[in-house]
Amino acid sequence: MKVRQSVKINKKLHFIWVGDESICPNNCIQTWRDKHLEWEVKVWGNEELKNREWKNKFHIDAFMRTGQFCGAADLMRWEILLDEGGVAIDADSICISSIPNWLLDCEVFSCWENELSRPGLVSNGFVGARAGNDLIDYLVNSILVTKNVTDRFVWYKLKRKKQYAWKTTGPLAFTKAIKKKNYSNITILPSHFSIPNHYLGNCYTGRGLVICSQLYNSTKGSNYNQLHKESADTLINRQKYTNISEAFEQKEE
Repeated sequence: MKVRQSVKINKKLHFIWVGDESICPNNCIQTWRDKHLEWEVKVWGNEELKNREWKNKFHIDAFMRTGQFCGAADLMRWEILLDEGGVAIDADSICISSIPNWLLDCEVFSCWENELSRPGLVSNGFVGARAGNDLIDYLVNSILVTKNVTDRFVWYKLKRKKQYAWKTTGPLAFTKAIKKKNYSNITILPSHFSIPNHYLGNCYTGRGLVICSQLYNSTKGSNYNQLHKESADTLINRQKYTNISEAFEQKEE
């Protein structure tokens, strides 16, 4: 059944954390709560993974079996946005400034991953969409008819090879869906809105709005065992962009 489209993007923040819930970066999520007091904040965990009827459950279970929790989170993200709308954000992102209201007028929005390091790649770590959005629906159903998203058979080696989630369900899959559907009703923001510090080394030095900073813990193989122990203030103060973004917010007011 097709989900009815909402008029604006809902004021809902979605975070997904599956696996070991004792190391969930609630400190990172708290930075979003502090900046979005009037928003509904939902953290989707193992209980929701188990009890909700996921359209792509077969692929989600495959990712969980192979330990690619980020892939399971990708699939959950797309279905949550399709059904509920709102803004889905990587759990290890630090909020620097609140999401401006004008962004909620978009049909769907995201950011470039990095114009220099990864030109043409659309990030999926900060995505907003209206419920029932056609692009998200297309992506969910494209993955549904894919035979396997965790590995593939390499004939010349006569063995199966791991497929990485960023290619099959993450930013590359998202980018391909935009191109295949020839979808023009998406607002793609400059990367500095959500990824001012890219893990490959490019750092934003301008004075534009920075909404959040993605820490790339799963990509860099960083230790989640340590991340969740740090205070929200420590995490925010480690970023370069707090003062710039606060000045931008004051200008908007």
